[in-house]
Amino acid sequence: MSTVTTSLRGTIAVLLLNNPPVNMGTATLRADLARSLRNLARDPSIEGVVIASALTHFYAGSDLTEFAGELQEPQLPAVIAAVEQLNVPVVAALTGLALGGGLEFALGCDRRIGDPTVQVGFPEVTLGMVPGAGGTVRTPRLTGVPTAIDLVASARRIGADEALRVGILDDLVPADELVDRAVELARSARGKSRLIDRPVPPATEEDIQAAVTRVSRRARSNVLEAIDLVRRAGDGDVHEVLAAERKVFHRLRLSGEASNLRYLFFARRAAAKALRSPAHPLPVRTVGIAGAGTMGASLARTFTDHGYTVVVYDRDPATVERLAAKVSGIRTATDITGLADSDLVIDAVFEDMAVKTDLLENLEPVLRGDAVIASNTSYLDLTEMSRALEYRNRFAGLHFFNPPHRNPLVEVIRTPATDDAAAATLSRIVSTLDKVGIPAGLGDGFVANRVYADYRTQVEFLVEEGASPSDVDRAIRGLGMPIGPFAVADMSGLDIAWARRKRLAATHDPRQRYVAIADRLCEAGRLGQKTGAGWFTYPDGSRHGEPDPDVEAIIAAERAITGVEPRHIEDSEIRDRVLASMLCAAAILVESGIAERASDIDVAMTEGFAFPQSLGGPIRAMSARPDNEIIEALSAVHASCPLTFAVAEPASHGHLPEAIARCLRQVRER
Repeated sequence: MSTVTTSLRGTIAVLLLNNPPVNMGTATLRADLARSLRNLARDPSIEGVVIASALTHFYAGSDLTEFAGELQEPQLPAVIAAVEQLNVPVVAALTGLALGGGLEFALGCDRRIGDPTVQVGFPEVTLGMVPGAGGTVRTPRLTGVPTAIDLVASARRIGADEALRVGILDDLVPADELVDRAVELARSARGKSRLIDRPVPPATEEDIQAAVTRVSRRARSNVLEAIDLVRRAGDGDVHEVLAAERKVFHRLRLSGEASNLRYLFFARRAAAKALRSPAHPLPVRTVGIAGAGTMGASLARTFTDHGYTVVVYDRDPATVERLAAKVSGIRTATDITGLADSDLVIDAVFEDMAVKTDLLENLEPVLRGDAVIASNTSYLDLTEMSRALEYRNRFAGLHFFNPPHRNPLVEVIRTPATDDAAAATLSRIVSTLDKVGIPAGLGDGFVANRVYADYRTQVEFLVEEGASPSDVDRAIRGLGMPIGPFAVADMSGLDIAWARRKRLAATHDPRQRYVAIADRLCEAGRLGQKTGAGWFTYPDGSRHGEPDPDVEAIIAAERAITGVEPRHIEDSEIRDRVLASMLCAAAILVESGIAERASDIDVAMTEGFAFPQSLGGPIRAMSARPDNEIIEALSAVHASCPLTFAVAEPASHGHLPEAIARCLRQVRER
């Protein structure tokens, strides 16, 4: 069955795109479109063409699975050329999404009208590419260069009203009139109106530079190339400019960076699919937050910004008062009964089991029987916590990463008792908040913090062995991280990890290597930026840390106690050991089922901890390397502590550990 059907309204042909579920631009759709356009070109009775959708979306974008190898013919530029070569006007009737190649296809038509559901945009730069079917050439001819730079380089979606304002749409009409109005426009149009025949409107260099400045901060190289293509859209013959754009597109889509970004796109989609539940989510309009500290305040802001009614409870009136002054539009309560009308309550009280179980014991009698309770705990045992509840089926973990109003990562953790309705409700919350969610199983630190714990453990080993905190942070920034682990620790506060270490001290195996430098810093009152000193010092309230001789003295003293003779450590060794440590943690998580997929870990580290997306995540980055290099890095990690990194033991004998090999295969096969 063809994905394109043709009907006649007198002398106007109406082509309906029907490639479920979202009119994705596959090779099949392109072939069917090309065939339909050839048939129309041979019919002298046709005086106009309308291209519309039989589905919710006009053309949601290109099929990314095709981009890894040779593209099948006909390629999109050839289909667009066929539209432009028709000697009758062609009107695109847009509804829903017209993204990437879908928008480029619409720009190849003579006119475009849309209904109020329209969203258009160029997502290509987020995937390491540039538009490759005329997006950088036709858009500036329609909108002008400054607006085209914004649209192409920012990758933002714009709605129908803005699309009309900037000129992408010629008219905005009611949805139930869309095709009829498009037919009228095709019938009344006076000939062709191809964008490639138009000049690029003049713009001042000041306006162009302002647009460049807005979108180019910290921009990847492909974004800069996209900007350059837009700026050169009016230079020379238009067909030569189109060919130049296509050449850049092909080069970038075959790059390692684009491959990694596509990998993450599909990894996020797989994680979202895994969060779905067979049950219907419960309606959530009012969200209660227990705890008005830093995390509670950020959660309140997050939910308020997304249209929820928010009630924040805290026993301390002064804390509640400070929160109310910072976050507008919320209700506050110093009595737990203030949460009574909540559909969902999130525990954001202090990270202590006794504090949290006391909250749950007092909270449950206050709530309706269908209200969902979620704990934002980072490390505590949710099963043990749930014993404070009579109805444990409505309880789960919903772990936001700090600060929730900016950090996109959320872990959803079911306990053995969590029912499908509660899970479905939390999955819907993640989606509604525009967060990136992954499923996580029960275990200390769940997924992301468990991997980060091994990362942090390894960098402390490196400092004990001879690297300075500044050395380590520099090496990790060289990997592409925006900030090093010791600067992160200072920013987050050293007391959080210190409390966890003290909590786990009773179960610590004495054979396991333990670096006490961070403990000594905390004992000295160096808790990070909030105290003006941590791994670094922060003079006069500065947010940028400086090396501190007092820290060097503490490190030297601890090396003397443990008998470690410091040595020079190259940046390459630092990076290799950090990546291999995370790979070890990932293998354990996947083997145990705490992480469902290795790709979930890459999603967690790129979204929650700013690991460079251009590398695809730590597991993806290691998977790109030859096995002998991986084995060498794993061997060094195993030597750093054979107990902590026991999973890497075969590497010390020159073999890739099977658990790690399985983890790597998952990533390489995607």
